[in-house]
Amino acid sequence: MIDVSVVLNMHREALYLVPTLKSLVQCAARARDGGVTVELVAVFDRADDATREVFRAHDLSVFVAVKEVDVDVGSLGLARNAGIGRADGEYVWTSDADDLVSSNAIVALLAAARGHDRAEVAVFLEYLCAFGEQYHNVRYVDSKFLTAGDFAFQHPYVSRIFIRRSAFDSLKYDDLRVTTGFAYEDWYFNCQLRAAGYDMIVAPDTVIFYRQRPGSLLRQANAASVRLIPHSRLFDPEVFLADMRESRRRAGDWNEMLADRKAIFAQDNTRLFMESESLQESLWEAIQLEPEIEPHRVEVAGSYSPMPWNPEHWGMQLEHLYGMIGKGRFTDIVLLPWLIAGGAEKYILQVLHEIAAQQPEARILVIAGQAAKRHDWVAKLPKGSVFIDICNAFPHLDSADQDALTIRMLLAVREGDARLHVKSSPFAHRLLDAYAPVLTRLFRIVYYRFSDATYRWRDMVLRGPWGMGVLRRHLPGFWRVLTDCEAIIEADRSLLGPLPSYHPIYARCDVSSAAIVAGAPGRLGTRRKLLWASRVAPEKRPELLSAISERLAAQGVDVKIDAFGTADPGVNAKQVFDQGQGRIRYRGGFSSFSELPLGEYDAFLYTSSFDGLPNILLEMAGAGLPIIAPDVGGISEVVKNGVTGRLIPSMYDDAALVEAYVEAVLSLYAEGADWQGMSEACRSLIETRHGAGAFAGQVRDVLCLAPEKSSKVV
Repeated sequence: MIDVSVVLNMHREALYLVPTLKSLVQCAARARDGGVTVELVAVFDRADDATREVFRAHDLSVFVAVKEVDVDVGSLGLARNAGIGRADGEYVWTSDADDLVSSNAIVALLAAARGHDRAEVAVFLEYLCAFGEQYHNVRYVDSKFLTAGDFAFQHPYVSRIFIRRSAFDSLKYDDLRVTTGFAYEDWYFNCQLRAAGYDMIVAPDTVIFYRQRPGSLLRQANAASVRLIPHSRLFDPEVFLADMRESRRRAGDWNEMLADRKAIFAQDNTRLFMESESLQESLWEAIQLEPEIEPHRVEVAGSYSPMPWNPEHWGMQLEHLYGMIGKGRFTDIVLLPWLIAGGAEKYILQVLHEIAAQQPEARILVIAGQAAKRHDWVAKLPKGSVFIDICNAFPHLDSADQDALTIRMLLAVREGDARLHVKSSPFAHRLLDAYAPVLTRLFRIVYYRFSDATYRWRDMVLRGPWGMGVLRRHLPGFWRVLTDCEAIIEADRSLLGPLPSYHPIYARCDVSSAAIVAGAPGRLGTRRKLLWASRVAPEKRPELLSAISERLAAQGVDVKIDAFGTADPGVNAKQVFDQGQGRIRYRGGFSSFSELPLGEYDAFLYTSSFDGLPNILLEMAGAGLPIIAPDVGGISEVVKNGVTGRLIPSMYDDAALVEAYVEAVLSLYAEGADWQGMSEACRSLIETRHGAGAFAGQVRDVLCLAPEKSSKVV
């Protein structure tokens, strides 16, 4: 019988390997003197000849057996599994080719494991002394001080683990090569152990001398991955919540437990290390084997604790988040900055309602990630949807921690390759920038592409760069890009080339009843009043109304303009419209289209500086109200010059722009204008392209839904 199998992973460490082998020989010799039998399983994963030569030249006769395993996997996890598969010991101890350990390690690890009251136990060395590029000292503690939340937050242990060989009958190391986006096989494996009910303890007065070097696998993982482990069973909501409950039960007095954790964090691990006689002996042994271990730097090195200092860290908050979400998994997850009244939000809600109608089994989770006082449209979500306001629910976490909390939750609650609906926002873009390699592998990302903002430079209006930057970073990983008009696709194609993932889905809009004649003091064209309705915001150009009304008055045209809209923060709506000298009447905000008294007006006037295909224009057309609007974004796809209204050419010069609006108004009121024909053309366009049937078919085809009846309108 073999007591311990040391599984040593090697790659290209020829210049570092000799001290490691000498250290392991010292361990095995001390174990042999205590009656413990030890074998060495050497795993060469794409190793070079120099590493093999160094290994084979060393005297390893202290081991009862030396086995060589050659693999070509390029994966630490798979290589460990291969070595463990050849191990015959009762216990396995993993090892790496550039570290050293105290000579008492095997004896102490085995004694701790056999002395534990449960067979399901993993044992770790108590101290880590980092040397090389950076020095620091770490002390590990038993898992009775830890919760599942701590394992989510960070890895509480080192990579070297001592455990029964039988543990690997049901568990294996995962293949987390850095190209997957994920990393840290050992952290993930320890989470799986925790979920399986294993205790984790430390062997007292043992130490690993952990080499810090530029080419290490850890450095490669840190640089190339998203610094995240895959979803573990430990983070399944039901398992995680059960672990948190058990942690509280085991602690008895939770506040006392937190006080103990705080004391552990506050310990000076360097001082504890240097005050231990046995650890000083281990340090002396190590520096004789490896001159790069500088004792004077060890004794002044910084102290690091794997115990989180903050008991309210984001890993702990996962418990509260799971409680808010409830049971079950989600087929559709939506990332929004907030859920307030807006054209983009309405469009996304329409898509979600259609999904819910065509796939009754769908479950929808909506996450708002930016500060908002309220979310007015939560009640408009499909029945059974779950809404989470990450920002307000966890205000004590900074944005990076909120994002870490969010991504850990997303991986836990997704159903298969769930659709991840993304609205452009700083919140969503942060998640993409930090975790795109993982998100694009595990989700079908549906990105909603609306118009880019513009800005002024000198006398020019320029397209903002922000949207294009996001697309160039992440477009290859998007499953679908949804736009509400063809114009956006054409604008992006002019810069990005072919766009196979882009799909236009025109927003749903129903033809309304004859609201424009209800209660009207006359038929279309005789009321001498125009309607303006929008957000009162700089990009909507409300200040143009004053200039338009002034020029109309100067030409003796008696046309009044009523303005409706809620002002953006920092905008004084009354002051904006007072400049019209009484020819513009500001009638306050509106929360829905139905609140607007359409029957009082002849036409709708729109002045935005940039847009996609505004929902307000669709609703006006559906009501049969002719439209005067600028040729920006996709507006020309609704406003057909002389058919559904008047299309204003896009101009940089405000004076020329105002004149174009005035000419459009005059042409509408010119003798012989076909108001009835424009009204009917507006309704026909909406009915054929934006009606319930057309919308349902587009969503079904683009998002690959089963054919079902469409939902009610949002």
